[in-house]
Amino acid sequence: MRLPWLAISPDGKILICGNYDGTIKLWSLEQGKLLHTWRDGSSSVLGLALSLDGKILVSSNEDSIIHIWQIK
Repeated sequence: MRLPWLAISPDGKILICGNYDGTIKLWSLEQGKLLHTWRDGSSSVLGLALSLDGKILVSSNEDSIIHIWQIK
């Protein structure tokens, strides 16, 4: 069983979860609700990195593809 990849924004308000189903979900920790979902291809997310300002997310997947996402 694979566990999801997690990243927390520098201000501690946003949780980002990369999943085995190829989705990346952005959650508000303050509101406890899903804010956005991205699809990172058809394979499992293998890694997440968030910029120091919390505005850029980089993800990688099993297909050896790297995506760059704008958060804010």
